[in-house]
Amino acid sequence: MTNLQKRISSGLVLLFALAIAIQASLTTISLLLLLILVCFEFSKTFKDRIQSLLFILAIILSFFLPDYLPYLGLPKHYFLIGLELLGCMIWISLFIRIFLYDNPNMSSREIFLVGYLMIMPSYMSAVFISHAYAKLLLLILISVSFADSAAYFFGKKYGKRIILKNTSPGKTLEGLIGAIVLTPVFLVLISDYLEIKLFGAILLGVVITPISFMGDVVFSFIKRSANMKDSSSLIPGHGGFIDLLDGSIASLPFVAALVMSAESFIRNAFYQ
Repeated sequence: MTNLQKRISSGLVLLFALAIAIQASLTTISLLLLLILVCFEFSKTFKDRIQSLLFILAIILSFFLPDYLPYLGLPKHYFLIGLELLGCMIWISLFIRIFLYDNPNMSSREIFLVGYLMIMPSYMSAVFISHAYAKLLLLILISVSFADSAAYFFGKKYGKRIILKNTSPGKTLEGLIGAIVLTPVFLVLISDYLEIKLFGAILLGVVITPISFMGDVVFSFIKRSANMKDSSSLIPGHGGFIDLLDGSIASLPFVAALVMSAESFIRNAFYQ
């Protein structure tokens, strides 16, 4: 089995498992399990075990912090909104930094801060989306999985122009363009099966693909700063759960922010 086949198979297994979880109303439990696995893998970027434990502790405390906001006169949903906005800002600012300098050199304190502001907002966004539009969560994962496979295929077959040679030498301009073109086409082809409108399929493919690329690049930047190749070796063809989900982790806060700010637009654009 080739590496591409392993990547596709791993993605399909995750999608199938999530689809079953959604049908069985076990989405929240599944997302919590994924959060635990992702946090465990990310904690290995720290050479100091104390930092690893503090990172996991910060994630755990985040579950209890919203309960204390009413005592400060703030509604609980402020915590979610604030984290989502911070998460989006972190992704964008880090990607700009990487694109301008392409120099994987982050301190452990920086990795701690950005890791929290990427992982926790993504988890909370996933829970919010699953409660509001469960199908949209599955659509995001399908889009990211296909975009990742398409970029890998086009990069291997036609890739010549490396975008960021120090951060992610395996990512090429040809691979990115191939994914941007093919992902909307793929979603259009399966739009009837997924019961979404053609406009929504095209929009999702066009928006998700570059954000997924950003997630892949940012996590590559962090791993290279920590002298890591893969987050783990649990998933064939990918490495670890972070390697499999990096594009989805990046996409979720942006989609959640869009849903919150334009819920009627999302409903009209996607749902038949």
